[in-house]
Amino acid sequence: MEDEEKRLRMAIISGAAKAVDYKEKNPRAQKEEVMQHIADNTKEILEKIDDPL
Repeated sequence: MEDEEKRLRMAIISGAAKAVDYKEKNPRAQKEEVMQHIADNTKEILEKIDDPL
């Protein structure tokens, strides 16, 4: 359970960081657009979580 919780936390942090990056590059983007960008990139986010640093 501890590993699963760690992966979930990393996914949340990674998604939030990706949202901030997108918003910085697209300051006029609406919340829905930012959320759609994250949804479209969930596979990439999850793949990066499993990669060792």
